[in-house]
Amino acid sequence: MAFNVSNFTGVISKKGLASSNKFEVSIVTPFGNNQDMNLMCDTVTIAGKNVQSTADIQYGIRREIAYGAPTFDPLTLTFYCTEKLEEKKVLDRWQELMVKTVGPNRTGGSFDVGYYDTYARSSQIEVTKLSMSGEAVFKYQYLEVYPKTVSALELSHGTSSGPMKISAIFNYTYWKDITTP
Repeated sequence: MAFNVSNFTGVISKKGLASSNKFEVSIVTPFGNNQDMNLMCDTVTIAGKNVQSTADIQYGIRREIAYGAPTFDPLTLTFYCTEKLEEKKVLDRWQELMVKTVGPNRTGGSFDVGYYDTYARSSQIEVTKLSMSGEAVFKYQYLEVYPKTVSALELSHGTSSGPMKISAIFNYTYWKDITTP
């Protein structure tokens, strides 16, 4: 079937187009729900899922068939930074629960790896996609999350406008669709 402009515009006028700037984020850290982090979230990905597959080689056509558990793409969030860099402090403190430096000073010594239950088990992130009118139309809940990577903050005398931002890449065990039908 050839592309039909009338059909395309009809679908758009009937169903509308999703806007990527209408969303809410709710982050529950090991320290509790952090409303300030929720408000300062500038961007978030709705992470994908990969199905493991293998080649099924029998007589005739070769096919890829699914097997095993799915794997999940990491979740990336970017936050505007407040003047005292509270967002960075929360992320650093969270990572300190994961791996803590111990010893005579911060540059030497050894490392203590934290318990998974302490830094991830009760943590979650909910991402809600909102309609143009503000109604929740799509909601994912990411469970057992933790910030695997926290980006560097760049300071520069050459840049005077625009807020600072910090990004974090979160790992999680799984996500579930909690959109209400």
